[in-house]
Amino acid sequence: MAVKIVMPKLGMAMTEGVVVKWLKEDGASVRKEEPIATVMSKKITYQVVASADGILRHAAQIKETRPVGAAIAYILALGEELPAEAAAPSPAVVAAPQAAAPAPATVAAKEEKPFVLASPAARRLALEKGIELMEVKGTGTGGRITEKDVLAFVETRQALPPTRPPGAPPQAIPFIGMRQAVAQRMTESLQTMAQVTLLTEADVTEMVRMRERFKQRFDLTYTDIIVMAVATALKEHPLLNAALVGEEIQLLSEIHIGVAVALEDGLIVPVVRDADKKSLQDIAEETRRLAEGARAGSLTVDEVTGSTFTITNLGTYEVDGFTPIINPPEAAILGVGRIAEKPAVYRDEIAKRAMMALSLTFDHRLVDGAPAAAFLRRVKDSLEMPSLIFAW
Repeated sequence: MAVKIVMPKLGMAMTEGVVVKWLKEDGASVRKEEPIATVMSKKITYQVVASADGILRHAAQIKETRPVGAAIAYILALGEELPAEAAAPSPAVVAAPQAAAPAPATVAAKEEKPFVLASPAARRLALEKGIELMEVKGTGTGGRITEKDVLAFVETRQALPPTRPPGAPPQAIPFIGMRQAVAQRMTESLQTMAQVTLLTEADVTEMVRMRERFKQRFDLTYTDIIVMAVATALKEHPLLNAALVGEEIQLLSEIHIGVAVALEDGLIVPVVRDADKKSLQDIAEETRRLAEGARAGSLTVDEVTGSTFTITNLGTYEVDGFTPIINPPEAAILGVGRIAEKPAVYRDEIAKRAMMALSLTFDHRLVDGAPAAAFLRRVKDSLEMPSLIFAW
């Protein structure tokens, strides 16, 4: 009996998803628990696995949007036919805007293209990359085009300067998935909150020295230290660890710190849960694991939801200061700039010090300026004298 593989529900608000990539070809033999496809909600990507042994038959195309619970594939026994429901027309494919349908003569001309000798993997990769196989030189037996040939063609094309013929339409990027989700959340954030940003500069010379000492014991980033400093400060300033629910400002008992991670197609915020109860080494290991999972697209819904405060660090891009946008429904977000060596007054003398800009954006509906400033000062003090983090 055919086993239906459906679009999974990856979050409470998810109603549909997009098939990003097929990991197994149509008609391939698969084993139970073997990854067969990558799907994407508006927040995360997720690998769908086979729920039985058998022959995989695709029921959705790449970039096709399907409702939660709708079939994206079937697993059949050897010789088994697809069920009647699988023959129904597929929903519209969500992709970049297409040009008007070509005239019949043009279609006929496309159908007359000569057959190109290529492996199935090469054909699939060429389709995903939008490459005409006729342009690729095959190095396989009898001029057969291999997957390696397509990859080499892609690298060569990327190395060439971009060219666009005069009058050509602009390049179109589909406004779907993660990019659309980020846009919607940030627009909602600015439209529904009274956001105010406070700026300060911290002398983090001692933090830099502390990191160098601790790095001899375990891998540690500046963001890890900042996560611990923020978690400690939130325990003393609970208004910054709050959410507006209906007519109530709820002071949250748990401290879950979101750490923004930039991806090629958007921004994702993995969550360090119970950050106030973790050691610095625990936080370092957790943030590294989450960042690797974010870039690999392997995070679960629980790992990217439920944060109570967010930190976003643009220091690696040599940004000094910026105004971060709050991640709803949180009350605040801390923006971290680069660490720059500057002349500063230290113990009544001019000295070279490591300085870092901090930007706290808070929701003025929940928090007034003074308590927000007190929280930012506590974070600043902790980073200037990091031993205080452990003392507090």
